[in-house]
Amino acid sequence: MRNAIGIDIGGTNIKIILVQESGDIITNITELTPDGHGGSSEKIKDMLVKALKNILNDNVIGIGFGVAGIIDRKNGIVVESPNIPSINGFRIKETFEKEFSLPVIVENDANTYAYAEKWVGTGKNIDNFIVLTLGTGLGGGIIYKGELFEGAAEIGHMVVEPEGRFCTCGSFGCLESYASGRAVVDRVISSLEKGAKSILKDYSDGNFYKITPEEVYKAALEGDSLSREVFREVGKYLGVGTANLVNIFSPEAIIIGGGLIGAWGLFIE
Repeated sequence: MRNAIGIDIGGTNIKIILVQESGDIITNITELTPDGHGGSSEKIKDMLVKALKNILNDNVIGIGFGVAGIIDRKNGIVVESPNIPSINGFRIKETFEKEFSLPVIVENDANTYAYAEKWVGTGKNIDNFIVLTLGTGLGGGIIYKGELFEGAAEIGHMVVEPEGRFCTCGSFGCLESYASGRAVVDRVISSLEKGAKSILKDYSDGNFYKITPEEVYKAALEGDSLSREVFREVGKYLGVGTANLVNIFSPEAIIIGGGLIGAWGLFIE
């Protein structure tokens, strides 16, 4: 059976899978994105080349990349990734086709999620649906009449709070600034700097900028009031965003995934 390799480059983690044509996963690898915001495309390339050489086999027919940000799909170049600026301009297709002599496809990560849901997921038998990816940022993809809608679909950058928080895209009040891993941390830091009480102070040794979404989630489960308030706020704005999507598109379903989805129970408190 033919195999393919899928790679998700995110602001926090890079995930690699070796998958069969049926959609069954053979190998699943997760690595920290090298140095996060301070990394480089060269470090990411070196890490990926090493990992791919360990899982490649003669049945692999291609490599697909999902990357958060604006993608030149034809040429396989990252035009701009607000949450991973170190890879802006990264010529992924050219680099990895040369390295492995295999076809390489590069797409926005939320679009790859939409493709996957239509192929083997919840959207398999649905012709019109929207996916949201909750991770470091917030992305969206649209399946319309059974096909990927290829417009901007920058759902994370719809404005939900006029004159609200600054967003990495350069605008203010974007949904991503209120409902994402980065939003969780930013909101916590802002509150702690204003003197809010929280057990998160013990996690950070006084350096609030070391706090991670995972630590906020852990604190919330331990009953920390600030952490629970922050996740409720994420749920509130996620609700505003999804309501807007329903009113505009009237989809058959909205499918939500991503690393932050584990906190769903806290969103809907």
